[in-house]
Amino acid sequence: MKPIYIIGIGQGKEDLTVRQLDVIKNADVLVGGQRLLHLFAGHKAKTLVIDRQIDRVISRIKDEMVSRQVVVLASGDPLFYGIGATLLTHIDKKHIQILSNISCVAAAFAAIKEPWHDARIISLHGRNTDGFSFADLSCENKVAFLTSPKKDPVFIARNLIRENVSGFGFCVLENIGYTPDQKITWYHSYADVMADTFSHPNMVILLRDKEMPADVSHETYPGMDDDLFQHAKGLITKSEIRSISLSRLKLVKKDHVLWDIGSGSGSVSIEAALAIPDGSVFAIEKNRHRTDDIIHNIKKFRCRNIQLVPKDFPDEAHILPRPDRIFVGGGGKNLATVLEAACDHLMETGIIVINTVLIQNMERAFTFLENRKFAPRMAQVQVSRSRAMPFGTRLESLNPVWIISGTKPMS
Repeated sequence: MKPIYIIGIGQGKEDLTVRQLDVIKNADVLVGGQRLLHLFAGHKAKTLVIDRQIDRVISRIKDEMVSRQVVVLASGDPLFYGIGATLLTHIDKKHIQILSNISCVAAAFAAIKEPWHDARIISLHGRNTDGFSFADLSCENKVAFLTSPKKDPVFIARNLIRENVSGFGFCVLENIGYTPDQKITWYHSYADVMADTFSHPNMVILLRDKEMPADVSHETYPGMDDDLFQHAKGLITKSEIRSISLSRLKLVKKDHVLWDIGSGSGSVSIEAALAIPDGSVFAIEKNRHRTDDIIHNIKKFRCRNIQLVPKDFPDEAHILPRPDRIFVGGGGKNLATVLEAACDHLMETGIIVINTVLIQNMERAFTFLENRKFAPRMAQVQVSRSRAMPFGTRLESLNPVWIISGTKPMS
């Protein structure tokens, strides 16, 4: 079996290196889209067109690679939303050689002479955007869209208008790298974009107008002040307790899945979501009045990775993704039931943190984790805050809180 070569064409044939050209020259089978195969018209190799029937194409590649040298041509960089990533999921990587090239995003920013290390990259090509909100872009300074024929510059402009997102210069880059067809057009009105038509392929770059700073209504930090959150009657995990509890959760990976059981105001969910931007937080809260607070706080802090679960835990817990972190901020008289279900669903080596102000629940939680071999640890935290008096300052104590944590053992 011969290795497959995946070669990034970059923005055109002129971007290819001597080595890449040599590999293509010796190919027995050339695989790629019609446009890329056309660049090598007259080549002696057999050709295989990549179309929407990708499973058929992959099957053909597997058959051909048994005895022939297969070279796959990819536009841009093959691992940047490219065919390379797809092939790696179907063919053992030991049989694949990848020769990369410049991506369309790098080429686009080079064309407008702007650095892009701080840009947010969003692909609309062949992807469902139901989980993406254009309103989130209000706090960005630089955004690049990989478009598709259906989700094109007009689609983007329409949604920016609908979500009332302003303050960006709007640049459409058509046929980047395909001179003389390359075209770069700047718009300062989304309405002008919607009145225009565009050739494909194209990209869109949004650049923040320096005179209109990003819409950041808050600055975030660990243990944010309680009054930054909407909450009812002081029902919030207090700032100092929240900081310690989050440290016990050990959110060391950006893609953790966290269940916040008895979410209350959602303050723990909010800070956890900010710490795991690629992960998911499920704020589980049965009280309707408190869920209104959670919704308000999610919108305020623009946390798109939090999902509200307005249920009485453990109702419907089985349909949620299994967590590797669980925070229990509420359990009351049903704590035993909550802990039983929570620990059953928790991933092995996952961490659970329980906060309680009740002596009975402190003993119940610690004993439960001990019996489950979670090697529990406990801290009793007493916080006193300064309070102004007519002739000075005094300390006012908050309710002491027990913080119990443990790690689920391997089975």
